[in-house]
Amino acid sequence: MIAKLTCDAAINEGFDATYIPSYGPESRGGTSYGDVHVATGEVLSPAAPEPHLLVAFNRESLEKFGPRVRPGGTILYDRTLIAEPPAPAPGVRALGVPFTGIAAALGRPRVKNAVALGALQAATGLFPRATFDAAIERAMRGDCALAEINREAFARGAAAAAAGEGERPSIVA
Repeated sequence: MIAKLTCDAAINEGFDATYIPSYGPESRGGTSYGDVHVATGEVLSPAAPEPHLLVAFNRESLEKFGPRVRPGGTILYDRTLIAEPPAPAPGVRALGVPFTGIAAALGRPRVKNAVALGALQAATGLFPRATFDAAIERAMRGDCALAEINREAFARGAAAAAAGEGERPSIVA
């Protein structure tokens, strides 16, 4: 969901963007992922083998994709589920935000994607908040209750990231 919303936000900001989900057998409980490629010009390859950003919801994803983040990039990970993250590569910033914990506190575990999206916006300033709000609204297809809880989850994720909640200087290489 976070990959799809980021792609939607990028397109609405005037960028070319692609989103490629990968589920395979992982959809039954393992690691699944989505590549989002955003560019000012035409995206010629949808794959993102060396991403600038990584959002990891579990340790397996962090261990698999974290080493691929390029220097100057940012990793956001779910501190609720990953208490002791591996050290990032030199020049990569890592920020732990309790995506699952915040979503659980809202009584809706499934909104952890919106929590992570808010953290991504606050940590990177990738797109304005209003752009992500519009993407959330479109994704909820007019369901006011779902849109509202996702906006609240987004706000709490942004606040946690802005406060540096969970960030450990020892993992910022």
